Amino acid sequence: MLYGAYGRTGRQILDDVLRRGHRPVLAGRDPVQLRALGDATGLHTVHVGLEDGSALRAALSGVKCVLLAAGPYQVTGPLMRAACFDARCSYLDVNGELEDFAQALASDATARAAGIAVIPGAGYGVVFAECLAAHVIPRLPGATWLRLSLDTQSDGHSRAATLSTAAAMIAGGRDVFQGALRRRAIASPTWRGPGADGGRLRFAAAPRAELVAVQHSTRVPNIVAGIPMSRAAAAFVRLAGPRLGKFLARYGARFSRPGPATPDAAIAAMRSRVWAEAGNAGGARAVALLETGEGYRAAAAAAVRAVELQLQQPRVGALTPVQAFGADFALLVPGTRIQELERP
Repeated sequence: MLYGAYGRTGRQILDDVLRRGHRPVLAGRDPVQLRALGDATGLHTVHVGLEDGSALRAALSGVKCVLLAAGPYQVTGPLMRAACFDARCSYLDVNGELEDFAQALASDATARAAGIAVIPGAGYGVVFAECLAAHVIPRLPGATWLRLSLDTQSDGHSRAATLSTAAAMIAGGRDVFQGALRRRAIASPTWRGPGADGGRLRFAAAPRAELVAVQHSTRVPNIVAGIPMSRAAAAFVRLAGPRLGKFLARYGARFSRPGPATPDAAIAAMRSRVWAEAGNAGGARAVALLETGEGYRAAAAAAVRAVELQLQQPRVGALTPVQAFGADFALLVPGTRIQELERP
């Protein structure tokens, strides 16, 4: 089942699913958009809201796994997982929200008791950053710190992504310090990291789900993740983050409406990049780059391949993408490569 197939991410997932010859059940809360998708694709549709637990459990009882593509996940994730536990249906999503991602991984015992998998973050930055970290850390014995710099090129922004950003700004910053999540000022610290074509780009720390995923799979004790941001912008976000987050939460939908269609050639030229820099107490360093395509399309491709692998060989428990599918999982996404930039 694909829940939320008519959203920006959901449509990309559906396109990839159909290209690969699958026939999922389409589900969601909007009957008009569902009916239009069903008519266009010939797929079976189920109109069900996440708050209707009994109807949702009934819908899930006939499928082996559901891919949740409807955010914000702090709202949708707990409701869908609760129904999945009761229906014994495996759960995957493309979540990049730190709080709900951590809650999903905390459900390991419940997932195992139900005999299902809970695999959050099977798309967006989590897959690519975690897989890159899983390549770098084994090459640097005793790594004590890891810095992830994510520069994603995307064809617009979805309403759910805007609401997730708003929630993160309101909640404040996070990093992993001495093996545990720590609260800190948002957009702090900033750093100059590698950029495309040999340039240098400034990044600011962001409270992303990659922190939780990478700490789970690598056990590196100190981790920070960041996105491109000038020093002045980072200072403004630190000062006005909660107020700006509340503004986005209230008015964000207005800024997320689809604009003119982006030419296919422009989308094909987009490159999203993740750099992983790690070090140990002895001063040794390792640096690597992962490069893939446009953000939403790369996320969709990763999510579809995650579902395929789960159906081929069912996993059980609450797992990160690397724990479920291995360090090379991201390389299954077309156009993705990993390059070592500095060896210890």
